Amino acid sequence: MVQKITSPFGGYYIYPDDPENLFQQFLGQKSGSQTENTSELTPLVDIYEDDKAFYASVEMPGVNKEELKISCVEGTLTINAEVVRTPREDGHWVQQERRVGTYVRSMRFRTPIQIEGINANYENGVVQLTIPKQKVEKKAVSISVD
Repeated sequence: MVQKITSPFGGYYIYPDDPENLFQQFLGQKSGSQTENTSELTPLVDIYEDDKAFYASVEMPGVNKEELKISCVEGTLTINAEVVRTPREDGHWVQQERRVGTYVRSMRFRTPIQIEGINANYENGVVQLTIPKQKVEKKAVSISVD
């Protein structure tokens, strides 16, 4: 496996499978071991609004549709999913740049929303959300003065 290590003097490559690699031996990593760096990923979001609803596009590449979890609690909409790397046993990784981890994004709306009417669609790595606004009837109220 080839890893790119960045230093203040520029990038260079090391070969962890090489038994003469003193850097890896010093760190205590065994030859051929792979450590999986998982982290929390923040997906990018675009939100558009009109009089009836909010429309959100959330980038979540590499996610299986079945792993998407969308919840709404007290006006905060949260979307999350986990991205995992498919295990391979027939060779070794030469380069790994795609991110793995858990996507988490919460959105709070300044206008009350209808939780029951939220619609979600996932296609080509993007979740499209339609979040209807709650209809608030504005009534004129007369206040008497005593």
